[in-house]
Amino acid sequence: MPYIIGIDGGGTQTTCAFQKVEEYDPLSKPQREVSVGAGTNVLTVGMETMKARLHDLIQKGLILHGIHSREVIGICAGLAGTRLEENRLVVEQVLEQIARELNLHEDIIITVKSDLYVALRGAMQPEHREGILVISGTGSNAIGLSRAGKLVFNGGWGHILGDEGSGYAIGLQALKVICKAYDRRESPTQLTGIILASLKLASEDELIHYIYGGAPNKQEIARLARLVIDASRQLDPVAVRILNEAGNELVELVRGLRSKSDDFDEATPVTVAGSILTYSDIVRNQFIEGLNVHRLGRYEPPFAEPVDGAVKVAMEAITKQNQ
Repeated sequence: MPYIIGIDGGGTQTTCAFQKVEEYDPLSKPQREVSVGAGTNVLTVGMETMKARLHDLIQKGLILHGIHSREVIGICAGLAGTRLEENRLVVEQVLEQIARELNLHEDIIITVKSDLYVALRGAMQPEHREGILVISGTGSNAIGLSRAGKLVFNGGWGHILGDEGSGYAIGLQALKVICKAYDRRESPTQLTGIILASLKLASEDELIHYIYGGAPNKQEIARLARLVIDASRQLDPVAVRILNEAGNELVELVRGLRSKSDDFDEATPVTVAGSILTYSDIVRNQFIEGLNVHRLGRYEPPFAEPVDGAVKVAMEAITKQNQ
């Protein structure tokens, strides 16, 4: 029985879906088996680590779901760090090596896209040919697909140069307001006690060593966003303000994308992905309100997950090959 594999690989996590070809229906919510592993952003983990993680994730998934390797006839990998063509081609070669090492089908069709592209294709309603997707997870960015197939990007500069409205930006802002509250330059906030306890710090003063001595990575800072969301549900005004500001920053991603292209208008479907927009009602509602107020597009809930977009692209490649 032929299978295709869809891969959604970000900096924090990689999801691998195994889909029976004969059971695939692009108009319905996908029915597939999924395995999850560590991040595979080639720019942050390096080529060798990326290859090892993809190899292990596919191999373990085949074993776990009882799939014979020769049954896999197509793979689409949507990976962070592959927007540049030179990176995409190198990753494509790596996947070809993995296919040989795992003894996948000799005529397997391998497609490599950016994680943004497969996320967009997964989120779009099946009947739509155009759309805009805004992602807010560890980082943030936006992508638009026109009816003519043109792609437009905005954001995606990383946590040093950008990522406004992301989990990292929310977490960092929370640390900043704790310092300001300690200095009496900000209102008192529940975030102080919640975050210091989570980081096992005795006082605000220890934040200096935490940030400059321990050098926490961006994923660790981004995880603090869930504490901000928790505080907002307790109606902490500082936490609510941080999340509203994040929603506004994500609106600006769409505004900037729209200014780059005349292919979109106020009727263009705009959808979302990523943990922040999934779990924070405040961020999502502020984002939707901003879209409406500025007439930047028409919000629609995502149809499916990013990995399902990879499955869709893999199936399209198989269908095109067989025409």
